[in-house]
Amino acid sequence: MGKGFLLVFVSVYLCCCADSGSKKKSTTTDSITAASSPKACVDKHQDSLLICDEFRSRFESKNFLCVISYSNECPIAKSYIATIKSLVQRFGDTVQFCLLDPGVGSRPISGLEELLFHDNRGIICGRFGIKVYPQVVVYDCLTRSNIYSGKIDDRVVSLGVISKRATKNYLSDVLDNVILGKSNFVASNEAIGCFVGPFDDEK
Repeated sequence: MGKGFLLVFVSVYLCCCADSGSKKKSTTTDSITAASSPKACVDKHQDSLLICDEFRSRFESKNFLCVISYSNECPIAKSYIATIKSLVQRFGDTVQFCLLDPGVGSRPISGLEELLFHDNRGIICGRFGIKVYPQVVVYDCLTRSNIYSGKIDDRVVSLGVISKRATKNYLSDVLDNVILGKSNFVASNEAIGCFVGPFDDEK
C-alpha cells in the first residue's frame, strides 16, 4: 500500500514538473537557450537565404541592376518620385530597377508597383551597404560587383535642404556609361537621406 501510493505521487510530481517547465518559455534562461541554439541560428540563416533568392529571381535577370532605397515616409525620398519615374522610363529596357523599402512599410510609386521589394529584416540593405534612403546602388549582375553607390543627383545639400534643380546627375551619367560600355568615373559618394532601420531582427 505504501509503495503504491509513493509511485502514484512520484508520477504526478513528474507530470506537473514537465507541464510547468514547458510553460516557462518567457524566462531569461529559456530565452538565452533559444537564442543561442543551433536551430535558431540555422532558421535565421535559412530565412536570409530565402530572401536573397527571392530578390535575385525578381531583380537579377538582366546584366545590370539599379537599386534605389525608397520610402514615402521620407520627404527627401518623396521629392525624387518624378526623377525615379523618368529614369525607369529612360533606362528600364536595359537596366533592371528595384525600389527597396528599408523596413518602414513603404507604399509603391504609382505605375512602379512591381519594382518595390520590402526589406523588413535589412538583408538586402546589408548586402548592398545601403545606410540611408534614397541611396542608389548600380550593380553588375554578371561580375557581382558594385559599379556605383551614392546619390541620385546633387539636389540634396543636407537634411532638410533640397535644391529645385540638379547640377550633377550622378545616376543618369552612370547608367549612360553602363549602357555605352564606358568607364565610370564616379564610383561612389555619400548619399544624404533618412537613416534605414531598425529592422525586424533589431526591434
